[in-house]
Amino acid sequence: MPTSISIGFSQHPEPSKAILQACVQVKNQLNTVDTDLVIVFASPQYVVPEVQQVITRTLKPKHLIGSSTGGIILSNGVTNRGIAIAGINSDEILCGIAATSEISKDMHYVGFDLARKAAQDLNVSHREVFITFSEGIEKNASQFIRGVKETLGGGFPVLGAISSDDFKYKNLSQFFQDQILQNSIVGLLLGGTFHLALGCRHGFKPLGKPRTVTKIDGYIIRTIDDKPAIEIYKHFLGTEAEGLKNVTLNSYAARYPLGIYLEESRQYLLRNIIDILEDGSIVCHEGIPQGAEVHLMISNKDSCRNSAIEAAELVKASLGDKQAKLVLIFESLARHKILGSSAFNEIQAIKDVLGYTTPILGMCSYGEIGPFGGLNDIKNVYLHNENILIVAIS
Repeated sequence: MPTSISIGFSQHPEPSKAILQACVQVKNQLNTVDTDLVIVFASPQYVVPEVQQVITRTLKPKHLIGSSTGGIILSNGVTNRGIAIAGINSDEILCGIAATSEISKDMHYVGFDLARKAAQDLNVSHREVFITFSEGIEKNASQFIRGVKETLGGGFPVLGAISSDDFKYKNLSQFFQDQILQNSIVGLLLGGTFHLALGCRHGFKPLGKPRTVTKIDGYIIRTIDDKPAIEIYKHFLGTEAEGLKNVTLNSYAARYPLGIYLEESRQYLLRNIIDILEDGSIVCHEGIPQGAEVHLMISNKDSCRNSAIEAAELVKASLGDKQAKLVLIFESLARHKILGSSAFNEIQAIKDVLGYTTPILGMCSYGEIGPFGGLNDIKNVYLHNENILIVAIS
């Protein structure tokens, strides 16, 4: 059968009715009895037991996967409330899925085993991309990514997003078949005869001269230039640096992530602050190597929008004369807060590049997994903060 993709969305105040409305929209467009793949993104208030029950009854999915999110990305903008469902039927796009709640210190094995199980479920030799939605991998994401690549190949595209909510860190969920999971990782392995294109950018610029991380303790930065790590913020922000205390991604700190300069990519890998300790140490998502060169980073609405255009142009260049059948967007929730009401303009700018008829679905996340740039850079995959990752399937 030719590829058919449909997206349904609802904000009905009663979650069960919203889920049904979204499902009916998908079913009416697909016009089939069952569905090969269903992808679900839902804000916390719509993550209820009825989700899978209604979807199973209405769409009869062979594979179901998804995540909670603090922001649902659609063709007409971004909203922080509702449920979005994508249904895919295709002989060209084949899928295998897997999930695990056994998140341990050995994240290398977790990634290896998850990818292995997804490959077994896919059961075809031609694989294109692995996409994951997760909670709890932030401190060891690099090990997880290495494990996935050990199964699928060093140059294999590994992409994904960290589940999010409304900055409360209390309602993070992953969808897998008939289950709603927490503290889990779900993986989607796509194969077949389709073409994949992607672009990843952030739009942040460095402030001041480079500083050196002089003492670390795992994912805690103790000192920068032999001074308490918080001093880098005090130097640039003065008394405003006190506003970083009791930090969350929704706060002032989201505007000023740390940037690690990576020589091989000639790019800055962004790290959000997730805590500040009494001794002035900074706690970040994942570790920062001792001796690394870091900057305080800054962005604004225009640079965020321009970086989204750059990511979309990378996708378009990879697509060539092909038309995307589906565009998935994974974007930092903290970055979305910087954009505010301008988030609509960002989506419009992406459509200006990729076209106005392609279905768009995405989520705002607490972290994005992908390369710097496009498919040519896929050998080096990172957990990013404050990025936008655009993925097109044609």
